[in-house]
Amino acid sequence: MRRSLFRVIAGGVAAFLVATSALAHHGAASIYDMSKETTIEGDGHRYVWTNPHVEVGISTSGGTTTELLLELGSPPNIRNRGWTSRTVKTGDVVTVTFHPGLCAARRSASS
Repeated sequence: MRRSLFRVIAGGVAAFLVATSALAHHGAASIYDMSKETTIEGDGHRYVWTNPHVEVGISTSGGTTTELLLELGSPPNIRNRGWTSRTVKTGDVVTVTFHPGLCAARRSASS
């Protein structure tokens, strides 16, 4: 009897932990406007190779300076596409095509 009670409790705890981690992850379609692509060119000023996502910071200057921090995939996924932790260096000129965040897309649509 004790053993089956332990199994029920252990199974409940495991189900809770799996459900909690599944809720913590987000899908790209809920955060980014997948129907639009934006391309920018600028100077790389930040490149962070860490979990859960690689980040690239870009500074653009077209009259006014704009700084963007772009979130890429996880390091293993980015590595599979040929990138390394040394692909972007501070001052490199980079051209990036990305899906804008939904907040930015809504803001530009209302302008």
